[in-house]
Amino acid sequence: MSDDRPDNLDRLFYPKNVAIIGASPKSAGFLWGGNTFIEGMINCNFPGKIFPVHRNAESILGMKSYKSVLEIPEDIDFAIFSIPQSAVLKVMQECVEKRVRFVHLFTAGFSETGREENIRVEEELVRLAKKGGIRLVGPNCMGIFCPEGGLAWSKSLPSKIGSVGFVSQSGQLAGHFTGTGEHHGLSFSKVVSFGNASDLQCHDFLSYLAADDKTEIIGAYIEGLKDGRAFAEAARHITRKKPLVVWKGGQTEGGARATASHTASIAGSTDIWRSLCRQLGIISVNSLEEMVFTIIGLQKLPLPNGSRVAILGGAGGGSVTMTDVAETEGLKVPRLSEKTISALEQFVPLEGNSVKNPLDMMITLLDKKNFLKTMELLRDDPNIDALIFSQPVHWSHQVGGRAFMDMFIQMTYDGMKALEKPMIIALEQTHTLDGVVIRREVFEKYNAAGIATFPSFQSAAQIVSTMSRYQVFLNDH
Repeated sequence: MSDDRPDNLDRLFYPKNVAIIGASPKSAGFLWGGNTFIEGMINCNFPGKIFPVHRNAESILGMKSYKSVLEIPEDIDFAIFSIPQSAVLKVMQECVEKRVRFVHLFTAGFSETGREENIRVEEELVRLAKKGGIRLVGPNCMGIFCPEGGLAWSKSLPSKIGSVGFVSQSGQLAGHFTGTGEHHGLSFSKVVSFGNASDLQCHDFLSYLAADDKTEIIGAYIEGLKDGRAFAEAARHITRKKPLVVWKGGQTEGGARATASHTASIAGSTDIWRSLCRQLGIISVNSLEEMVFTIIGLQKLPLPNGSRVAILGGAGGGSVTMTDVAETEGLKVPRLSEKTISALEQFVPLEGNSVKNPLDMMITLLDKKNFLKTMELLRDDPNIDALIFSQPVHWSHQVGGRAFMDMFIQMTYDGMKALEKPMIIALEQTHTLDGVVIRREVFEKYNAAGIATFPSFQSAAQIVSTMSRYQVFLNDH
């Protein structure tokens, strides 16, 4: 793609230099401001030049400061505004004179207020920028996080480069997503908080990520869309080659009202949204947790060929309720083939166990040979597409301490390879202090090995169901 085309956002994510307009020689404490962007860029090893701009300061954070963007002796790719709303028109005019390529308006107080005078200021900003060939991110947003390009709005953002892209109307949720995702082993290619979307909109960023070979999975949080048709067209092109996971805010009457005051957007009908997702192959989620775990599943697990699951790990009533949960989530829990049942009965005692599905046979599986044999049987069973394995990690520690627990983890890892079908691991919750510590340790060991785990059986079942539906969409298209 030519660097001169207006729809090329490469210099937004990989600028050669950045002007921080509104950086301060004084510490802002816990408040967000221009300096937090500088600190974030330093933490992400920004390879270019940073130019702080402040009308009185000589230096900021050890860097020479300039009184105006016009005084900077080099061309500017990207400028970040962290200035009062009353100053933005004057500074935008200076950026036009400087021929800045991209501007991010961290500044708020525009159309999201609903006030006519503030709306007019935003409209004038867009007019000035368009006249000068500047593309705008925002206003009223956190902007761009691209660890490979060295851009971050805070030093708390991770510097590790990954393959998950995320586009968010909300800056707060963009931050929560990166923090929660990092905790669970995700790393990011590009994250965008776009706020009011006065110029560059959701579909512009999605289209860029669709063509970005550094991004393999795309997530998004949206409240309302100014151009629903353009969004649908972008989604149509994405979902056939990359998963697109979207959390839609503003689906209730109160949420829609809050949406209007947050980013000046209009939320649409929930029924229309769900229909659109089904048609376009968008994976729709309803919470931050579901967003994170859906992306983890898509990144770390193969897509199942169908919705038929074996369940391992329950006992008695637990097996019954797990089956109910799985089928409520849209999965099927079929009887295993007679060949599989017959083979399992060769080493699983009849008393106190069940080998028909759900599999109530945990004690038997303390033997690695039996466990691997079970995985091979499920691999060859034509009735099964995936396995949900609910692991009582605190119990395994009580049985044999850390040595046994480590053996159990390794056995699971070997079993995943033997199964050759998706194994979805749910780490059972525990309410004792030592149980919480042990569960955390098991989670970290699986995470370090690149193995996906989920916080509950219901979460695991939900993710398998979502992934199987996406596979159906891909098969149909």
